Amino acid sequence: MADKIGDSIFHTIHKGFEKILNFIIGFMLAGMVIAVFGNVIFRYFLNAALAWSEEVSRFMFIWLAFMGSVIAYIRNEHLGLDILLKVLPPLVARILVIIADVLVMVALVIMTHGGIVMTADSFASGWVAAAVPILYGYVYMAVPIAAGLMLIESIIKLVSDIRKLITTVRGGA
Repeated sequence: MADKIGDSIFHTIHKGFEKILNFIIGFMLAGMVIAVFGNVIFRYFLNAALAWSEEVSRFMFIWLAFMGSVIAYIRNEHLGLDILLKVLPPLVARILVIIADVLVMVALVIMTHGGIVMTADSFASGWVAAAVPILYGYVYMAVPIAAGLMLIESIIKLVSDIRKLITTVRGGA
């Protein structure tokens, strides 16, 4: 009973986290649309382009893409080949899923570390964007943050898949 309550609280927190990410993505998308549309209005009707618009919208797009990849990972919407899992016995399929989870975790650890190094190097160099005074380190920060969030989600998926394996071993479906 206590395990079910803990799962319910965890599920609520997990869904809340997903909603916050969706809000952030929606906010960035709206910001991108406003910046680009504003630049179009300024360019064609006032004959004066906004120099910062293209750069800021590009930075928001980078963040949007990385945060969108986190949402896709949470929802299991990344590309995957599951045809093998459908033809294998349930126990073997569950073991194969756990192996895949571990490989994804290794890749995400490497990506998180590489992103941290890249971001730190960018901050250390003091490289600033051309049109707006934004350090590129803030743009590159999307990589370790997204990879770190996906790493947390991969741990959650691994625990869930191990539970499913235990259920399968005990004779459940």
